[in-house]
Amino acid sequence: MSTVDTTQWPSPTGVAAALDDALRSAGSPSGVTGRPPLTYLRRKPGRGLVAVYGTAARADSMYTVSVDESAVAGGSTVDSAAPGTWSSEEKDLFEAPALGLTIERFPHDARLGHLATAMTPAEGGPVWQALESAVGRTLRAVEAAPVRYKPGDRCVIRYVLEAEGGSGEQERHTVVGKLYGDLEQARAAAHLMQGLWDLQGDEPWAPRPLAVADPVPLVLAEDLGSRHSDPATLPGTDVIRFGPRQPTEALRRAARALADLHTSAAALPAGPVRTGADEAAKAAKRATTLGGYAPELADDAARVAQSIGHALTGMPCGRLMTSHGSYKPSQLLFRSDSVFVIDFDQFCEADGALDVGYFLAYLRPPGLWYRRAGTRTWFDEAAATFLAAYDTRLAERDVDAETRSGIQRRSHVYEAALLLKIAARRANRLHSPRPGEVRALLDEMSACLATAGS
Repeated sequence: MSTVDTTQWPSPTGVAAALDDALRSAGSPSGVTGRPPLTYLRRKPGRGLVAVYGTAARADSMYTVSVDESAVAGGSTVDSAAPGTWSSEEKDLFEAPALGLTIERFPHDARLGHLATAMTPAEGGPVWQALESAVGRTLRAVEAAPVRYKPGDRCVIRYVLEAEGGSGEQERHTVVGKLYGDLEQARAAAHLMQGLWDLQGDEPWAPRPLAVADPVPLVLAEDLGSRHSDPATLPGTDVIRFGPRQPTEALRRAARALADLHTSAAALPAGPVRTGADEAAKAAKRATTLGGYAPELADDAARVAQSIGHALTGMPCGRLMTSHGSYKPSQLLFRSDSVFVIDFDQFCEADGALDVGYFLAYLRPPGLWYRRAGTRTWFDEAAATFLAAYDTRLAERDVDAETRSGIQRRSHVYEAALLLKIAARRANRLHSPRPGEVRALLDEMSACLATAGS
């Protein structure tokens, strides 16, 4: 390691230089030329720093760079010539213990131990057999491609299958798999997905589960398609976004799907309970994180977080509902006239206001933080459309007026709490927060609290 600037290790530039050195020493495996682009950066207290370079489209040149918490928290100077080595001829694991540094080339992931197995299914192995069970055909070939990857935690994989048809002809099928950290997580996820599927009506809004690749913690489900499908399936962030026209119908469908979920308790397994007090504790931690990145606004962030905390703990506890736990446009897929809700990993029992507030917080276009023309009007109209459609659907599902109005009022408190989460994460990922943007976010949180109290 010769070019790493370790005056204050780790820093974004130091981590990038460490990857550069490792790639040079590996002789550019798989024809990689230069460092892939940074696509993910996370720094959480107690969990170290994680950066991902590269994209799923070029999975063979995607690298995860991890720095131990001890090195992150220490902030001490280390030897810039600290040695590092690749562990094998495959050049998939690089370690520099003196820097607390680990570099893994996808699909190597020590904390998601079955990833390589899921990405390269062996014929006759558990993943291969589960895929055959999912499509009810004998497979001839399997091709796997990552769709979304969270190092050490989850990976969504699309499988393209060549199968033998009933008359011996070749068929092509696609299936989506989600790999979890352990088998119990996978089984619980599959059980929940089955419950969601069983309550589908004339307008299905959740994918159909197909199989679990036991003992590999991989849950297989129907492939809802992509933007290249016919008809195209688009992520919610492509459909519900700032533009010259309001995505009115998409917002209404998203609201109706959420109301249906909230009123489906009897058909679904019980989830963990999330309360206002839980969210208040998170708000306090996020304010501390934000203050560390923007010291000049630390006092303001603490004051706003305290107000959010008081509002969350002081408001009446609403009726517990089956909740998504992180309901936002990126958790939706749109195909023709249908909307599908995905990623139920935060599934819980909570005040319905949690999901509503979550959606409203993430509905804001980024340009709003810079007061770009039209963004305020667009958001206000979009939020009103979503809230009206949600309320109408709850009424159709026999939820009384008092409960409905309480959810709408309390949703603005949760909205403020989630805006604080957005502020802390944006500063974390940018690693150079813009004070004007942080100030705009804090002002928006205060406005949400004022709306809730009016």
